[in-house]
Amino acid sequence: MLTVTKVTLEKGKKTLLKELSFSLNGGQILQVTGPNGVGKTSLLRSISEISLPIKGFIHSTFLSTLFIPTNGGYRHELSVLQILNDMSDERTDTILKRLDEFRITDIQDKPLASISDGQKKRVMFAGIDIKENTLLVIDEPFNTLDNDGLLLLLNVFSEICSKGGAVVLSTHTSIKEIISAVNNKGFFKELEIRSLEICPHDPRDWKLSKGSESLSDQGLIQIEAKKKYGITNEFVKNITRESQLLKKELSDLSWPIVLFLMIVCVIPLGTTLNQNDLINIVSGVFWVSILLVMIFASNRLLYPEFNQGVLDQLIVKKRSLSIYCFIKAIINWIFVGLPISVLSLPLSMAYGLPGPSAMAMGTSLAIGSLFISGALIFFSSLGLMARQAQTVISLLSLPILIPLMIFGSAIVRGTLDGASVNNLYLLLTGMSLFCILTAPFICEKLIVLASE
Repeated sequence: MLTVTKVTLEKGKKTLLKELSFSLNGGQILQVTGPNGVGKTSLLRSISEISLPIKGFIHSTFLSTLFIPTNGGYRHELSVLQILNDMSDERTDTILKRLDEFRITDIQDKPLASISDGQKKRVMFAGIDIKENTLLVIDEPFNTLDNDGLLLLLNVFSEICSKGGAVVLSTHTSIKEIISAVNNKGFFKELEIRSLEICPHDPRDWKLSKGSESLSDQGLIQIEAKKKYGITNEFVKNITRESQLLKKELSDLSWPIVLFLMIVCVIPLGTTLNQNDLINIVSGVFWVSILLVMIFASNRLLYPEFNQGVLDQLIVKKRSLSIYCFIKAIINWIFVGLPISVLSLPLSMAYGLPGPSAMAMGTSLAIGSLFISGALIFFSSLGLMARQAQTVISLLSLPILIPLMIFGSAIVRGTLDGASVNNLYLLLTGMSLFCILTAPFICEKLIVLASE
């Protein structure tokens, strides 16, 4: 059962809905109608527990909740099969059967960006895990679907309701009109449909029709335990998705390395070619370069998935955002930080550093870039609230990263002078481990706040 009690929703300073109350039982469908901008999507996001209402309570005793936004909430670079394997609990053979049911087997290996809008809708519906006592929340599901697709979607609704679940959807076209369009009036008799109409002029003016009931004060409803992913499964799914994304977007790996090479190779030509001077500036040049390169590369960490609704999907499915952020940071370190650290060995020797000092340069960069990745995943999460200012927000990390650069440069200088630098290595390692292990938990809270 879904219970909405005196809920008030706002967007910015505008009140969208005020004191909305209704209940929805298993086997029922609620269609939310009204013009654009009246709060239909905001209501759906609150029901899905992505964002919280300003006032009131939303309680659900359904075992699981599925939320499908208008854009699906998927990375468009991935193939249809890769997306469904990542987002679904089902085995691959079950997913393949679903693809066949929705007649999209022929596009399973195509990137989502390359298929039509109608096919994208079918992919979204194929990813619905139809289980007992499930609440499906779906935004504008009928757009771009032909009659065949509409009939398939009505079958999904019917199957969910037959298993004790319920459906909440926003639409400009009533289900009755859809059923008439597919010429199957039997569906209308099977489905118990309720309508919530939201008025654009007054947030208090909402109408619930067909079987609406007034709520009595019944206190909190006990929510049954909802399924959570195991830690191992979380790691596997996140690593798999990140690996697939890297294969699709190789430029995300290549351009930071190219930029680093350009900076460290051009600076000597613009400053000095004197060997002693180059040795004196080499550690500063390399540390500043890796900081700038990783900061400008951080725009790819979270914003694309936030913009495409992937993070909303993870929140609704109760996936661990801390593990998600940890894997993001580690992948960024492995494929950006470590390659640059390895390249620094021959490049620093070209500056005139002797072998041991060049090794100290590479090692300190490898350790320090782990700290940088952890710090940048934090600032990227913070930047989600600023939307388009991801890189600008990441630049705010410079005051935090400057001490790191000082310690890293001291390691190189100390090795060059023959001094012991073990304490600096321990300090750098401790800082990096602390950052990479704690930042993801803070990022989880920031992502949830940014999604509201």
